[in-house]
Amino acid sequence: MNLKRSQTNEKANCSHGYWLSTFTDDRVLGNEEIQAQTYGSALGIDYKEGEFILYFQALNFADIAKQEGAAILQEKSTVVIGEGKGESIEEAFTDLEQHAALPLYIGHINSFILSERVIKNKMKDFIEYVGKEPLLRYNSWLFVTDEDIKKVFDSDSFFNLPNLFTITQRPETVIYENYFISPLKFSELVSKFYQPVGSILIPSLVINEHHFSEGGKGKKIPTLNGGYVLSKQQYKGFVSKQDLIGLKWVENKATVMFFSLNEQKVSVEIMDPKTNIVVLGQQKKPLYDLEVRANGILKQNLDNVDMEKIEKKVEIKVEEDILKTLDAGGGINTDLFNISEKAYRYHVNKWDNKMINSFDKTSINNMKINIHIEHSENYKR
Repeated sequence: MNLKRSQTNEKANCSHGYWLSTFTDDRVLGNEEIQAQTYGSALGIDYKEGEFILYFQALNFADIAKQEGAAILQEKSTVVIGEGKGESIEEAFTDLEQHAALPLYIGHINSFILSERVIKNKMKDFIEYVGKEPLLRYNSWLFVTDEDIKKVFDSDSFFNLPNLFTITQRPETVIYENYFISPLKFSELVSKFYQPVGSILIPSLVINEHHFSEGGKGKKIPTLNGGYVLSKQQYKGFVSKQDLIGLKWVENKATVMFFSLNEQKVSVEIMDPKTNIVVLGQQKKPLYDLEVRANGILKQNLDNVDMEKIEKKVEIKVEEDILKTLDAGGGINTDLFNISEKAYRYHVNKWDNKMINSFDKTSINNMKINIHIEHSENYKR
């Protein structure tokens, strides 16, 4: 009997943390038989030559228990990776189940990693599959990669910790500060996928082997290098991290950002930027006034640059960042900032969706940047 399908519908009731369920076969399995399951932590999905390829990542719970018990892992935590194929995602999972040494359990899946081929051509299949599986959770994280998904699943963490302690499983803790590509949950994808305006940015994963090493060996750490964009159920393209830099000033999600004007040897910490978007409704197409306000603390000023001059230079740089991302969105005919959602939600009777979707760089009627910077108590002169 398929244990995965014997579960009652606990999808809506499960918490974000890991939990144990009661399994039913012809008898009740007690907690002493927890080792009789293979607990998945992530699913990867690719599509090649008319077939879905499903990857199942399972972690060793004994390694996680060692971590929680403060024991030291002398070797890299083990990861089991399964691979199944089929004409549908369900068929690919069934293929994987039929060759598993232990029953596969998907109630702990915390992230999905898709290939670019899936988001180009098979997103509806993916959304339908997750929606009909009662144990897959809508608060799972979503990523895209052009790397071999198996390599992403077998990447490193620090100090031989389980893969649970990486950006794919805990993105909010890894990128809480000084990062501007927001993690995306499956629920957010579903809420926007069929929306007639705006865009969805799915974070892109790559394996970085250059910034960290341990024991003299380079660490293969999954990290973000940009995002893949969907709009109106269509794939629009990839945008690099460098071209998405303006997001950190407009999305109101970052709390602290560090900013350097290297030529003047000035360093500023920008805190909690706030954005206000005003829709101007007297034109044939919607225009927008965009205002960004933030406070900052001066951390370093080796050349003793005048404070007003620093504020002005920071404001110019913020505007340049926003314009860079506007240009990147124009290159793929997409509103990366989702500014047009304001007209769609609050001025639906003034313009049709086609006119609202005509958003481009010229739709910004006026941009106002206001940055106020103060000295910190110990800034460097």
